[in-house]
Amino acid sequence: MNVEFENINLIKQMSHDMQLLKKLLVNTSAKRWMSVKELAIYLSYSKDRIYKIKDKTFIEGIHFYKKSGKILFDRVAIDEWVISKETTNEINQSQRQVVDNILSSI
Repeated sequence: MNVEFENINLIKQMSHDMQLLKKLLVNTSAKRWMSVKELAIYLSYSKDRIYKIKDKTFIEGIHFYKKSGKILFDRVAIDEWVISKETTNEINQSQRQVVDNILSSI
């Protein structure tokens, strides 16, 4: 691997960035149970949106648990929900593309 002289200065910055990423990954993956506020930050949603999703989509005992009047979300189940949601969106888009192709050929 050849490193050009101009890029040697970037190695220090890259090392620093990698350390920050490592800290973020450790902090994110270490915590399995999250509050509404933590889940809102994790998914980049508002707390109101989290409550709506909880009422309409999430299943108690799978996605969240109520403990001492507090709602705790299971990060693993939420991650699976996000992944399945993305897969469903991709399938819906490909189905729409097939329909569009058929309609345009008529």
